[in-house]
Amino acid sequence: MSNQELTATLRDLLTPVVQDSGLYLEEIEIRGAGETRVVQVLVDLPEDTTEGVDMDDIARVSHAISDALDQHDPVDGPAYELEVSSPGAARELKQLRHWKRSVGRHVAVTPLDTSTGGKFVAQLLSVEPAGDDDSAVTLQRSEQVKKGMPVKLLEPETWQLSQIRRAKVDVQD
Repeated sequence: MSNQELTATLRDLLTPVVQDSGLYLEEIEIRGAGETRVVQVLVDLPEDTTEGVDMDDIARVSHAISDALDQHDPVDGPAYELEVSSPGAARELKQLRHWKRSVGRHVAVTPLDTSTGGKFVAQLLSVEPAGDDDSAVTLQRSEQVKKGMPVKLLEPETWQLSQIRRAKVDVQD
């Protein structure tokens, strides 16, 4: 079975297991081969919450995933390592649900058109869904003219996701 076929099989098997734990199956990645093969499962909270996945959630779903894999044994060949984790605090925003989960956080944005400036950091104020590429986000940049001076909030800006090349949660101090 190819890694692509195995990933699809694992997704079918593990999606209900992860959902029963109150989480969302974000991604499955298979790395390596033979005895060094790693099955990595990324889980997240549903898109309507902005908290992060805690260690208790990871431990609970790890046991459920491990039990399901032991019971159904879909991974052929020698033993493999199972890694279950969350996407992390500084996740890349690739899907609409990632944007929704990040409302209120600072994001580092690289626009498609860099003629008016390059990468910037702003607070994500809201997300207006309209299909993945047509969805809009409202971002608010800030500026500090001099170190030690108060930060000035600039006017909120609306960006279509189709105007953004790349975005990532920016973990602030």
